[in-house]
Amino acid sequence: MNDTTALQRLNENCLLVKITTGLPGQTYTSKTASQDACMANNANKDRVKSQVLKFTNKDIKPCRKVRDEAKAMLNSLSHPWDSHGKRLIQVSTYQNIKQRLQDARAEFYDERDKFVGRYSETRQRAANDLQTLFDPDKFPSTQEVGDQFVFDIETEAITDVNNIIIKGSVELTEEVKLETERKYARKLNDSVKEIAGRIVDQIKTSMASIKNFHEKQIKGENTKFFATALTGITTLCDALPSLNITDDADIKNFEKQIRDSLYQLDADQVKESAAVREEVMEAGDSLLSALENYNPTEV
Repeated sequence: MNDTTALQRLNENCLLVKITTGLPGQTYTSKTASQDACMANNANKDRVKSQVLKFTNKDIKPCRKVRDEAKAMLNSLSHPWDSHGKRLIQVSTYQNIKQRLQDARAEFYDERDKFVGRYSETRQRAANDLQTLFDPDKFPSTQEVGDQFVFDIETEAITDVNNIIIKGSVELTEEVKLETERKYARKLNDSVKEIAGRIVDQIKTSMASIKNFHEKQIKGENTKFFATALTGITTLCDALPSLNITDDADIKNFEKQIRDSLYQLDADQVKESAAVREEVMEAGDSLLSALENYNPTEV
């Protein structure tokens, strides 16, 4: 794929997605607890700030779980774009997961409503648990605490450099277009490097689990083998076509090698057969060697 085609593919086939979330703060600084800690330890009061929990992990966990799973799904199929949480994803991929993200958002707010519905009870439980450390001023109203739950999904088109229009000289306009084009090229190059990095990390993790199990089996030691060592590989392999925004031929080749040597692995076979494990470890080492020597062709 030439540079022009790659950049055109970015403009036409990709978009930016950002999930913005918020949860109520779980802690506050207690002056009483801080003073007690200082007295108990003969410490300088300027060095000690003791925190107490307004809400327990159990209180917030349902919303946090939905949030984390939604972000993990998006992250697994997209690339970082900036430091503000925007992710680069193929349009077709986003269309496939859009409903799941929207369902997650709806579930998040359902859990928020449950939290708000029992807020008075939660607040009273905190008062009972904290006793003299309870500070009613640190607990917002029911309306305020409900507003602190946020789950937004934002999408943004990627500007075609040819459509950039600014009020300035022709030279300035061309300079902005060129810098934008360079930025896009960097993001495309970074996406390929990130894919290679993901593959390396996953194979290393999986091979470490298999090697550890194999070595202990050889020594006659009892140990467990978890199927997640293999499902991590299959999950990543299934995501590679979505992640391969530039349609990079080398990434396609790595995907084929993974499918041929590791994708169809059965956990029971790995557990029961030393020969299978040795074959898998050899294939994994070969892939790692190729990836460590891989230099992507830059856009």
